Amino acid sequence: MNKISLADYYPLIQETLDQGGTFSLTITGTSMYPFIVGGRDKVTLSPLPEKLKKNDLPLYRRTNGAFVLHRIVKVCKDGTYTCCGDHQWWLEKGLHREQMIGLATSYVRKGKKLTNKNVIYRIYRTFWTWVLPARRYFFRLNEKWHALKHKLISLFRGK
Repeated sequence: MNKISLADYYPLIQETLDQGGTFSLTITGTSMYPFIVGGRDKVTLSPLPEKLKKNDLPLYRRTNGAFVLHRIVKVCKDGTYTCCGDHQWWLEKGLHREQMIGLATSYVRKGKKLTNKNVIYRIYRTFWTWVLPARRYFFRLNEKWHALKHKLISLFRGK
């Protein structure tokens, strides 16, 4: 299967959203893991609401042209947004509404569809944003656990 870059789709996405439609696409990358697994899961983008809120998941375009789907972790008083991927801990500050393209409103995870109204998803996104300051330690601990697990497996296999 041939892959087409998001930049190639962008005019079609923008036109569809401008006309009030929705646009579905398969996500790539690992920044939204564990919620979205790149290459497996899909999101449906809808037109932007009047106001974006904390925990919303917009698709936006960085000033360098890269397209990013990250969660809003803070709506700043000056009207800018701070975003962060679910599998990251560093913040991307100073994002402007003009950079926002569409809002992810439904998802297909492991073949099952869910929306922003799903209670389990709402709990997940609220909790995961709340623990943002501790994520780096969680990820570091997780890496050490996996390294230890592989060492123990190697020991027991005699390698």
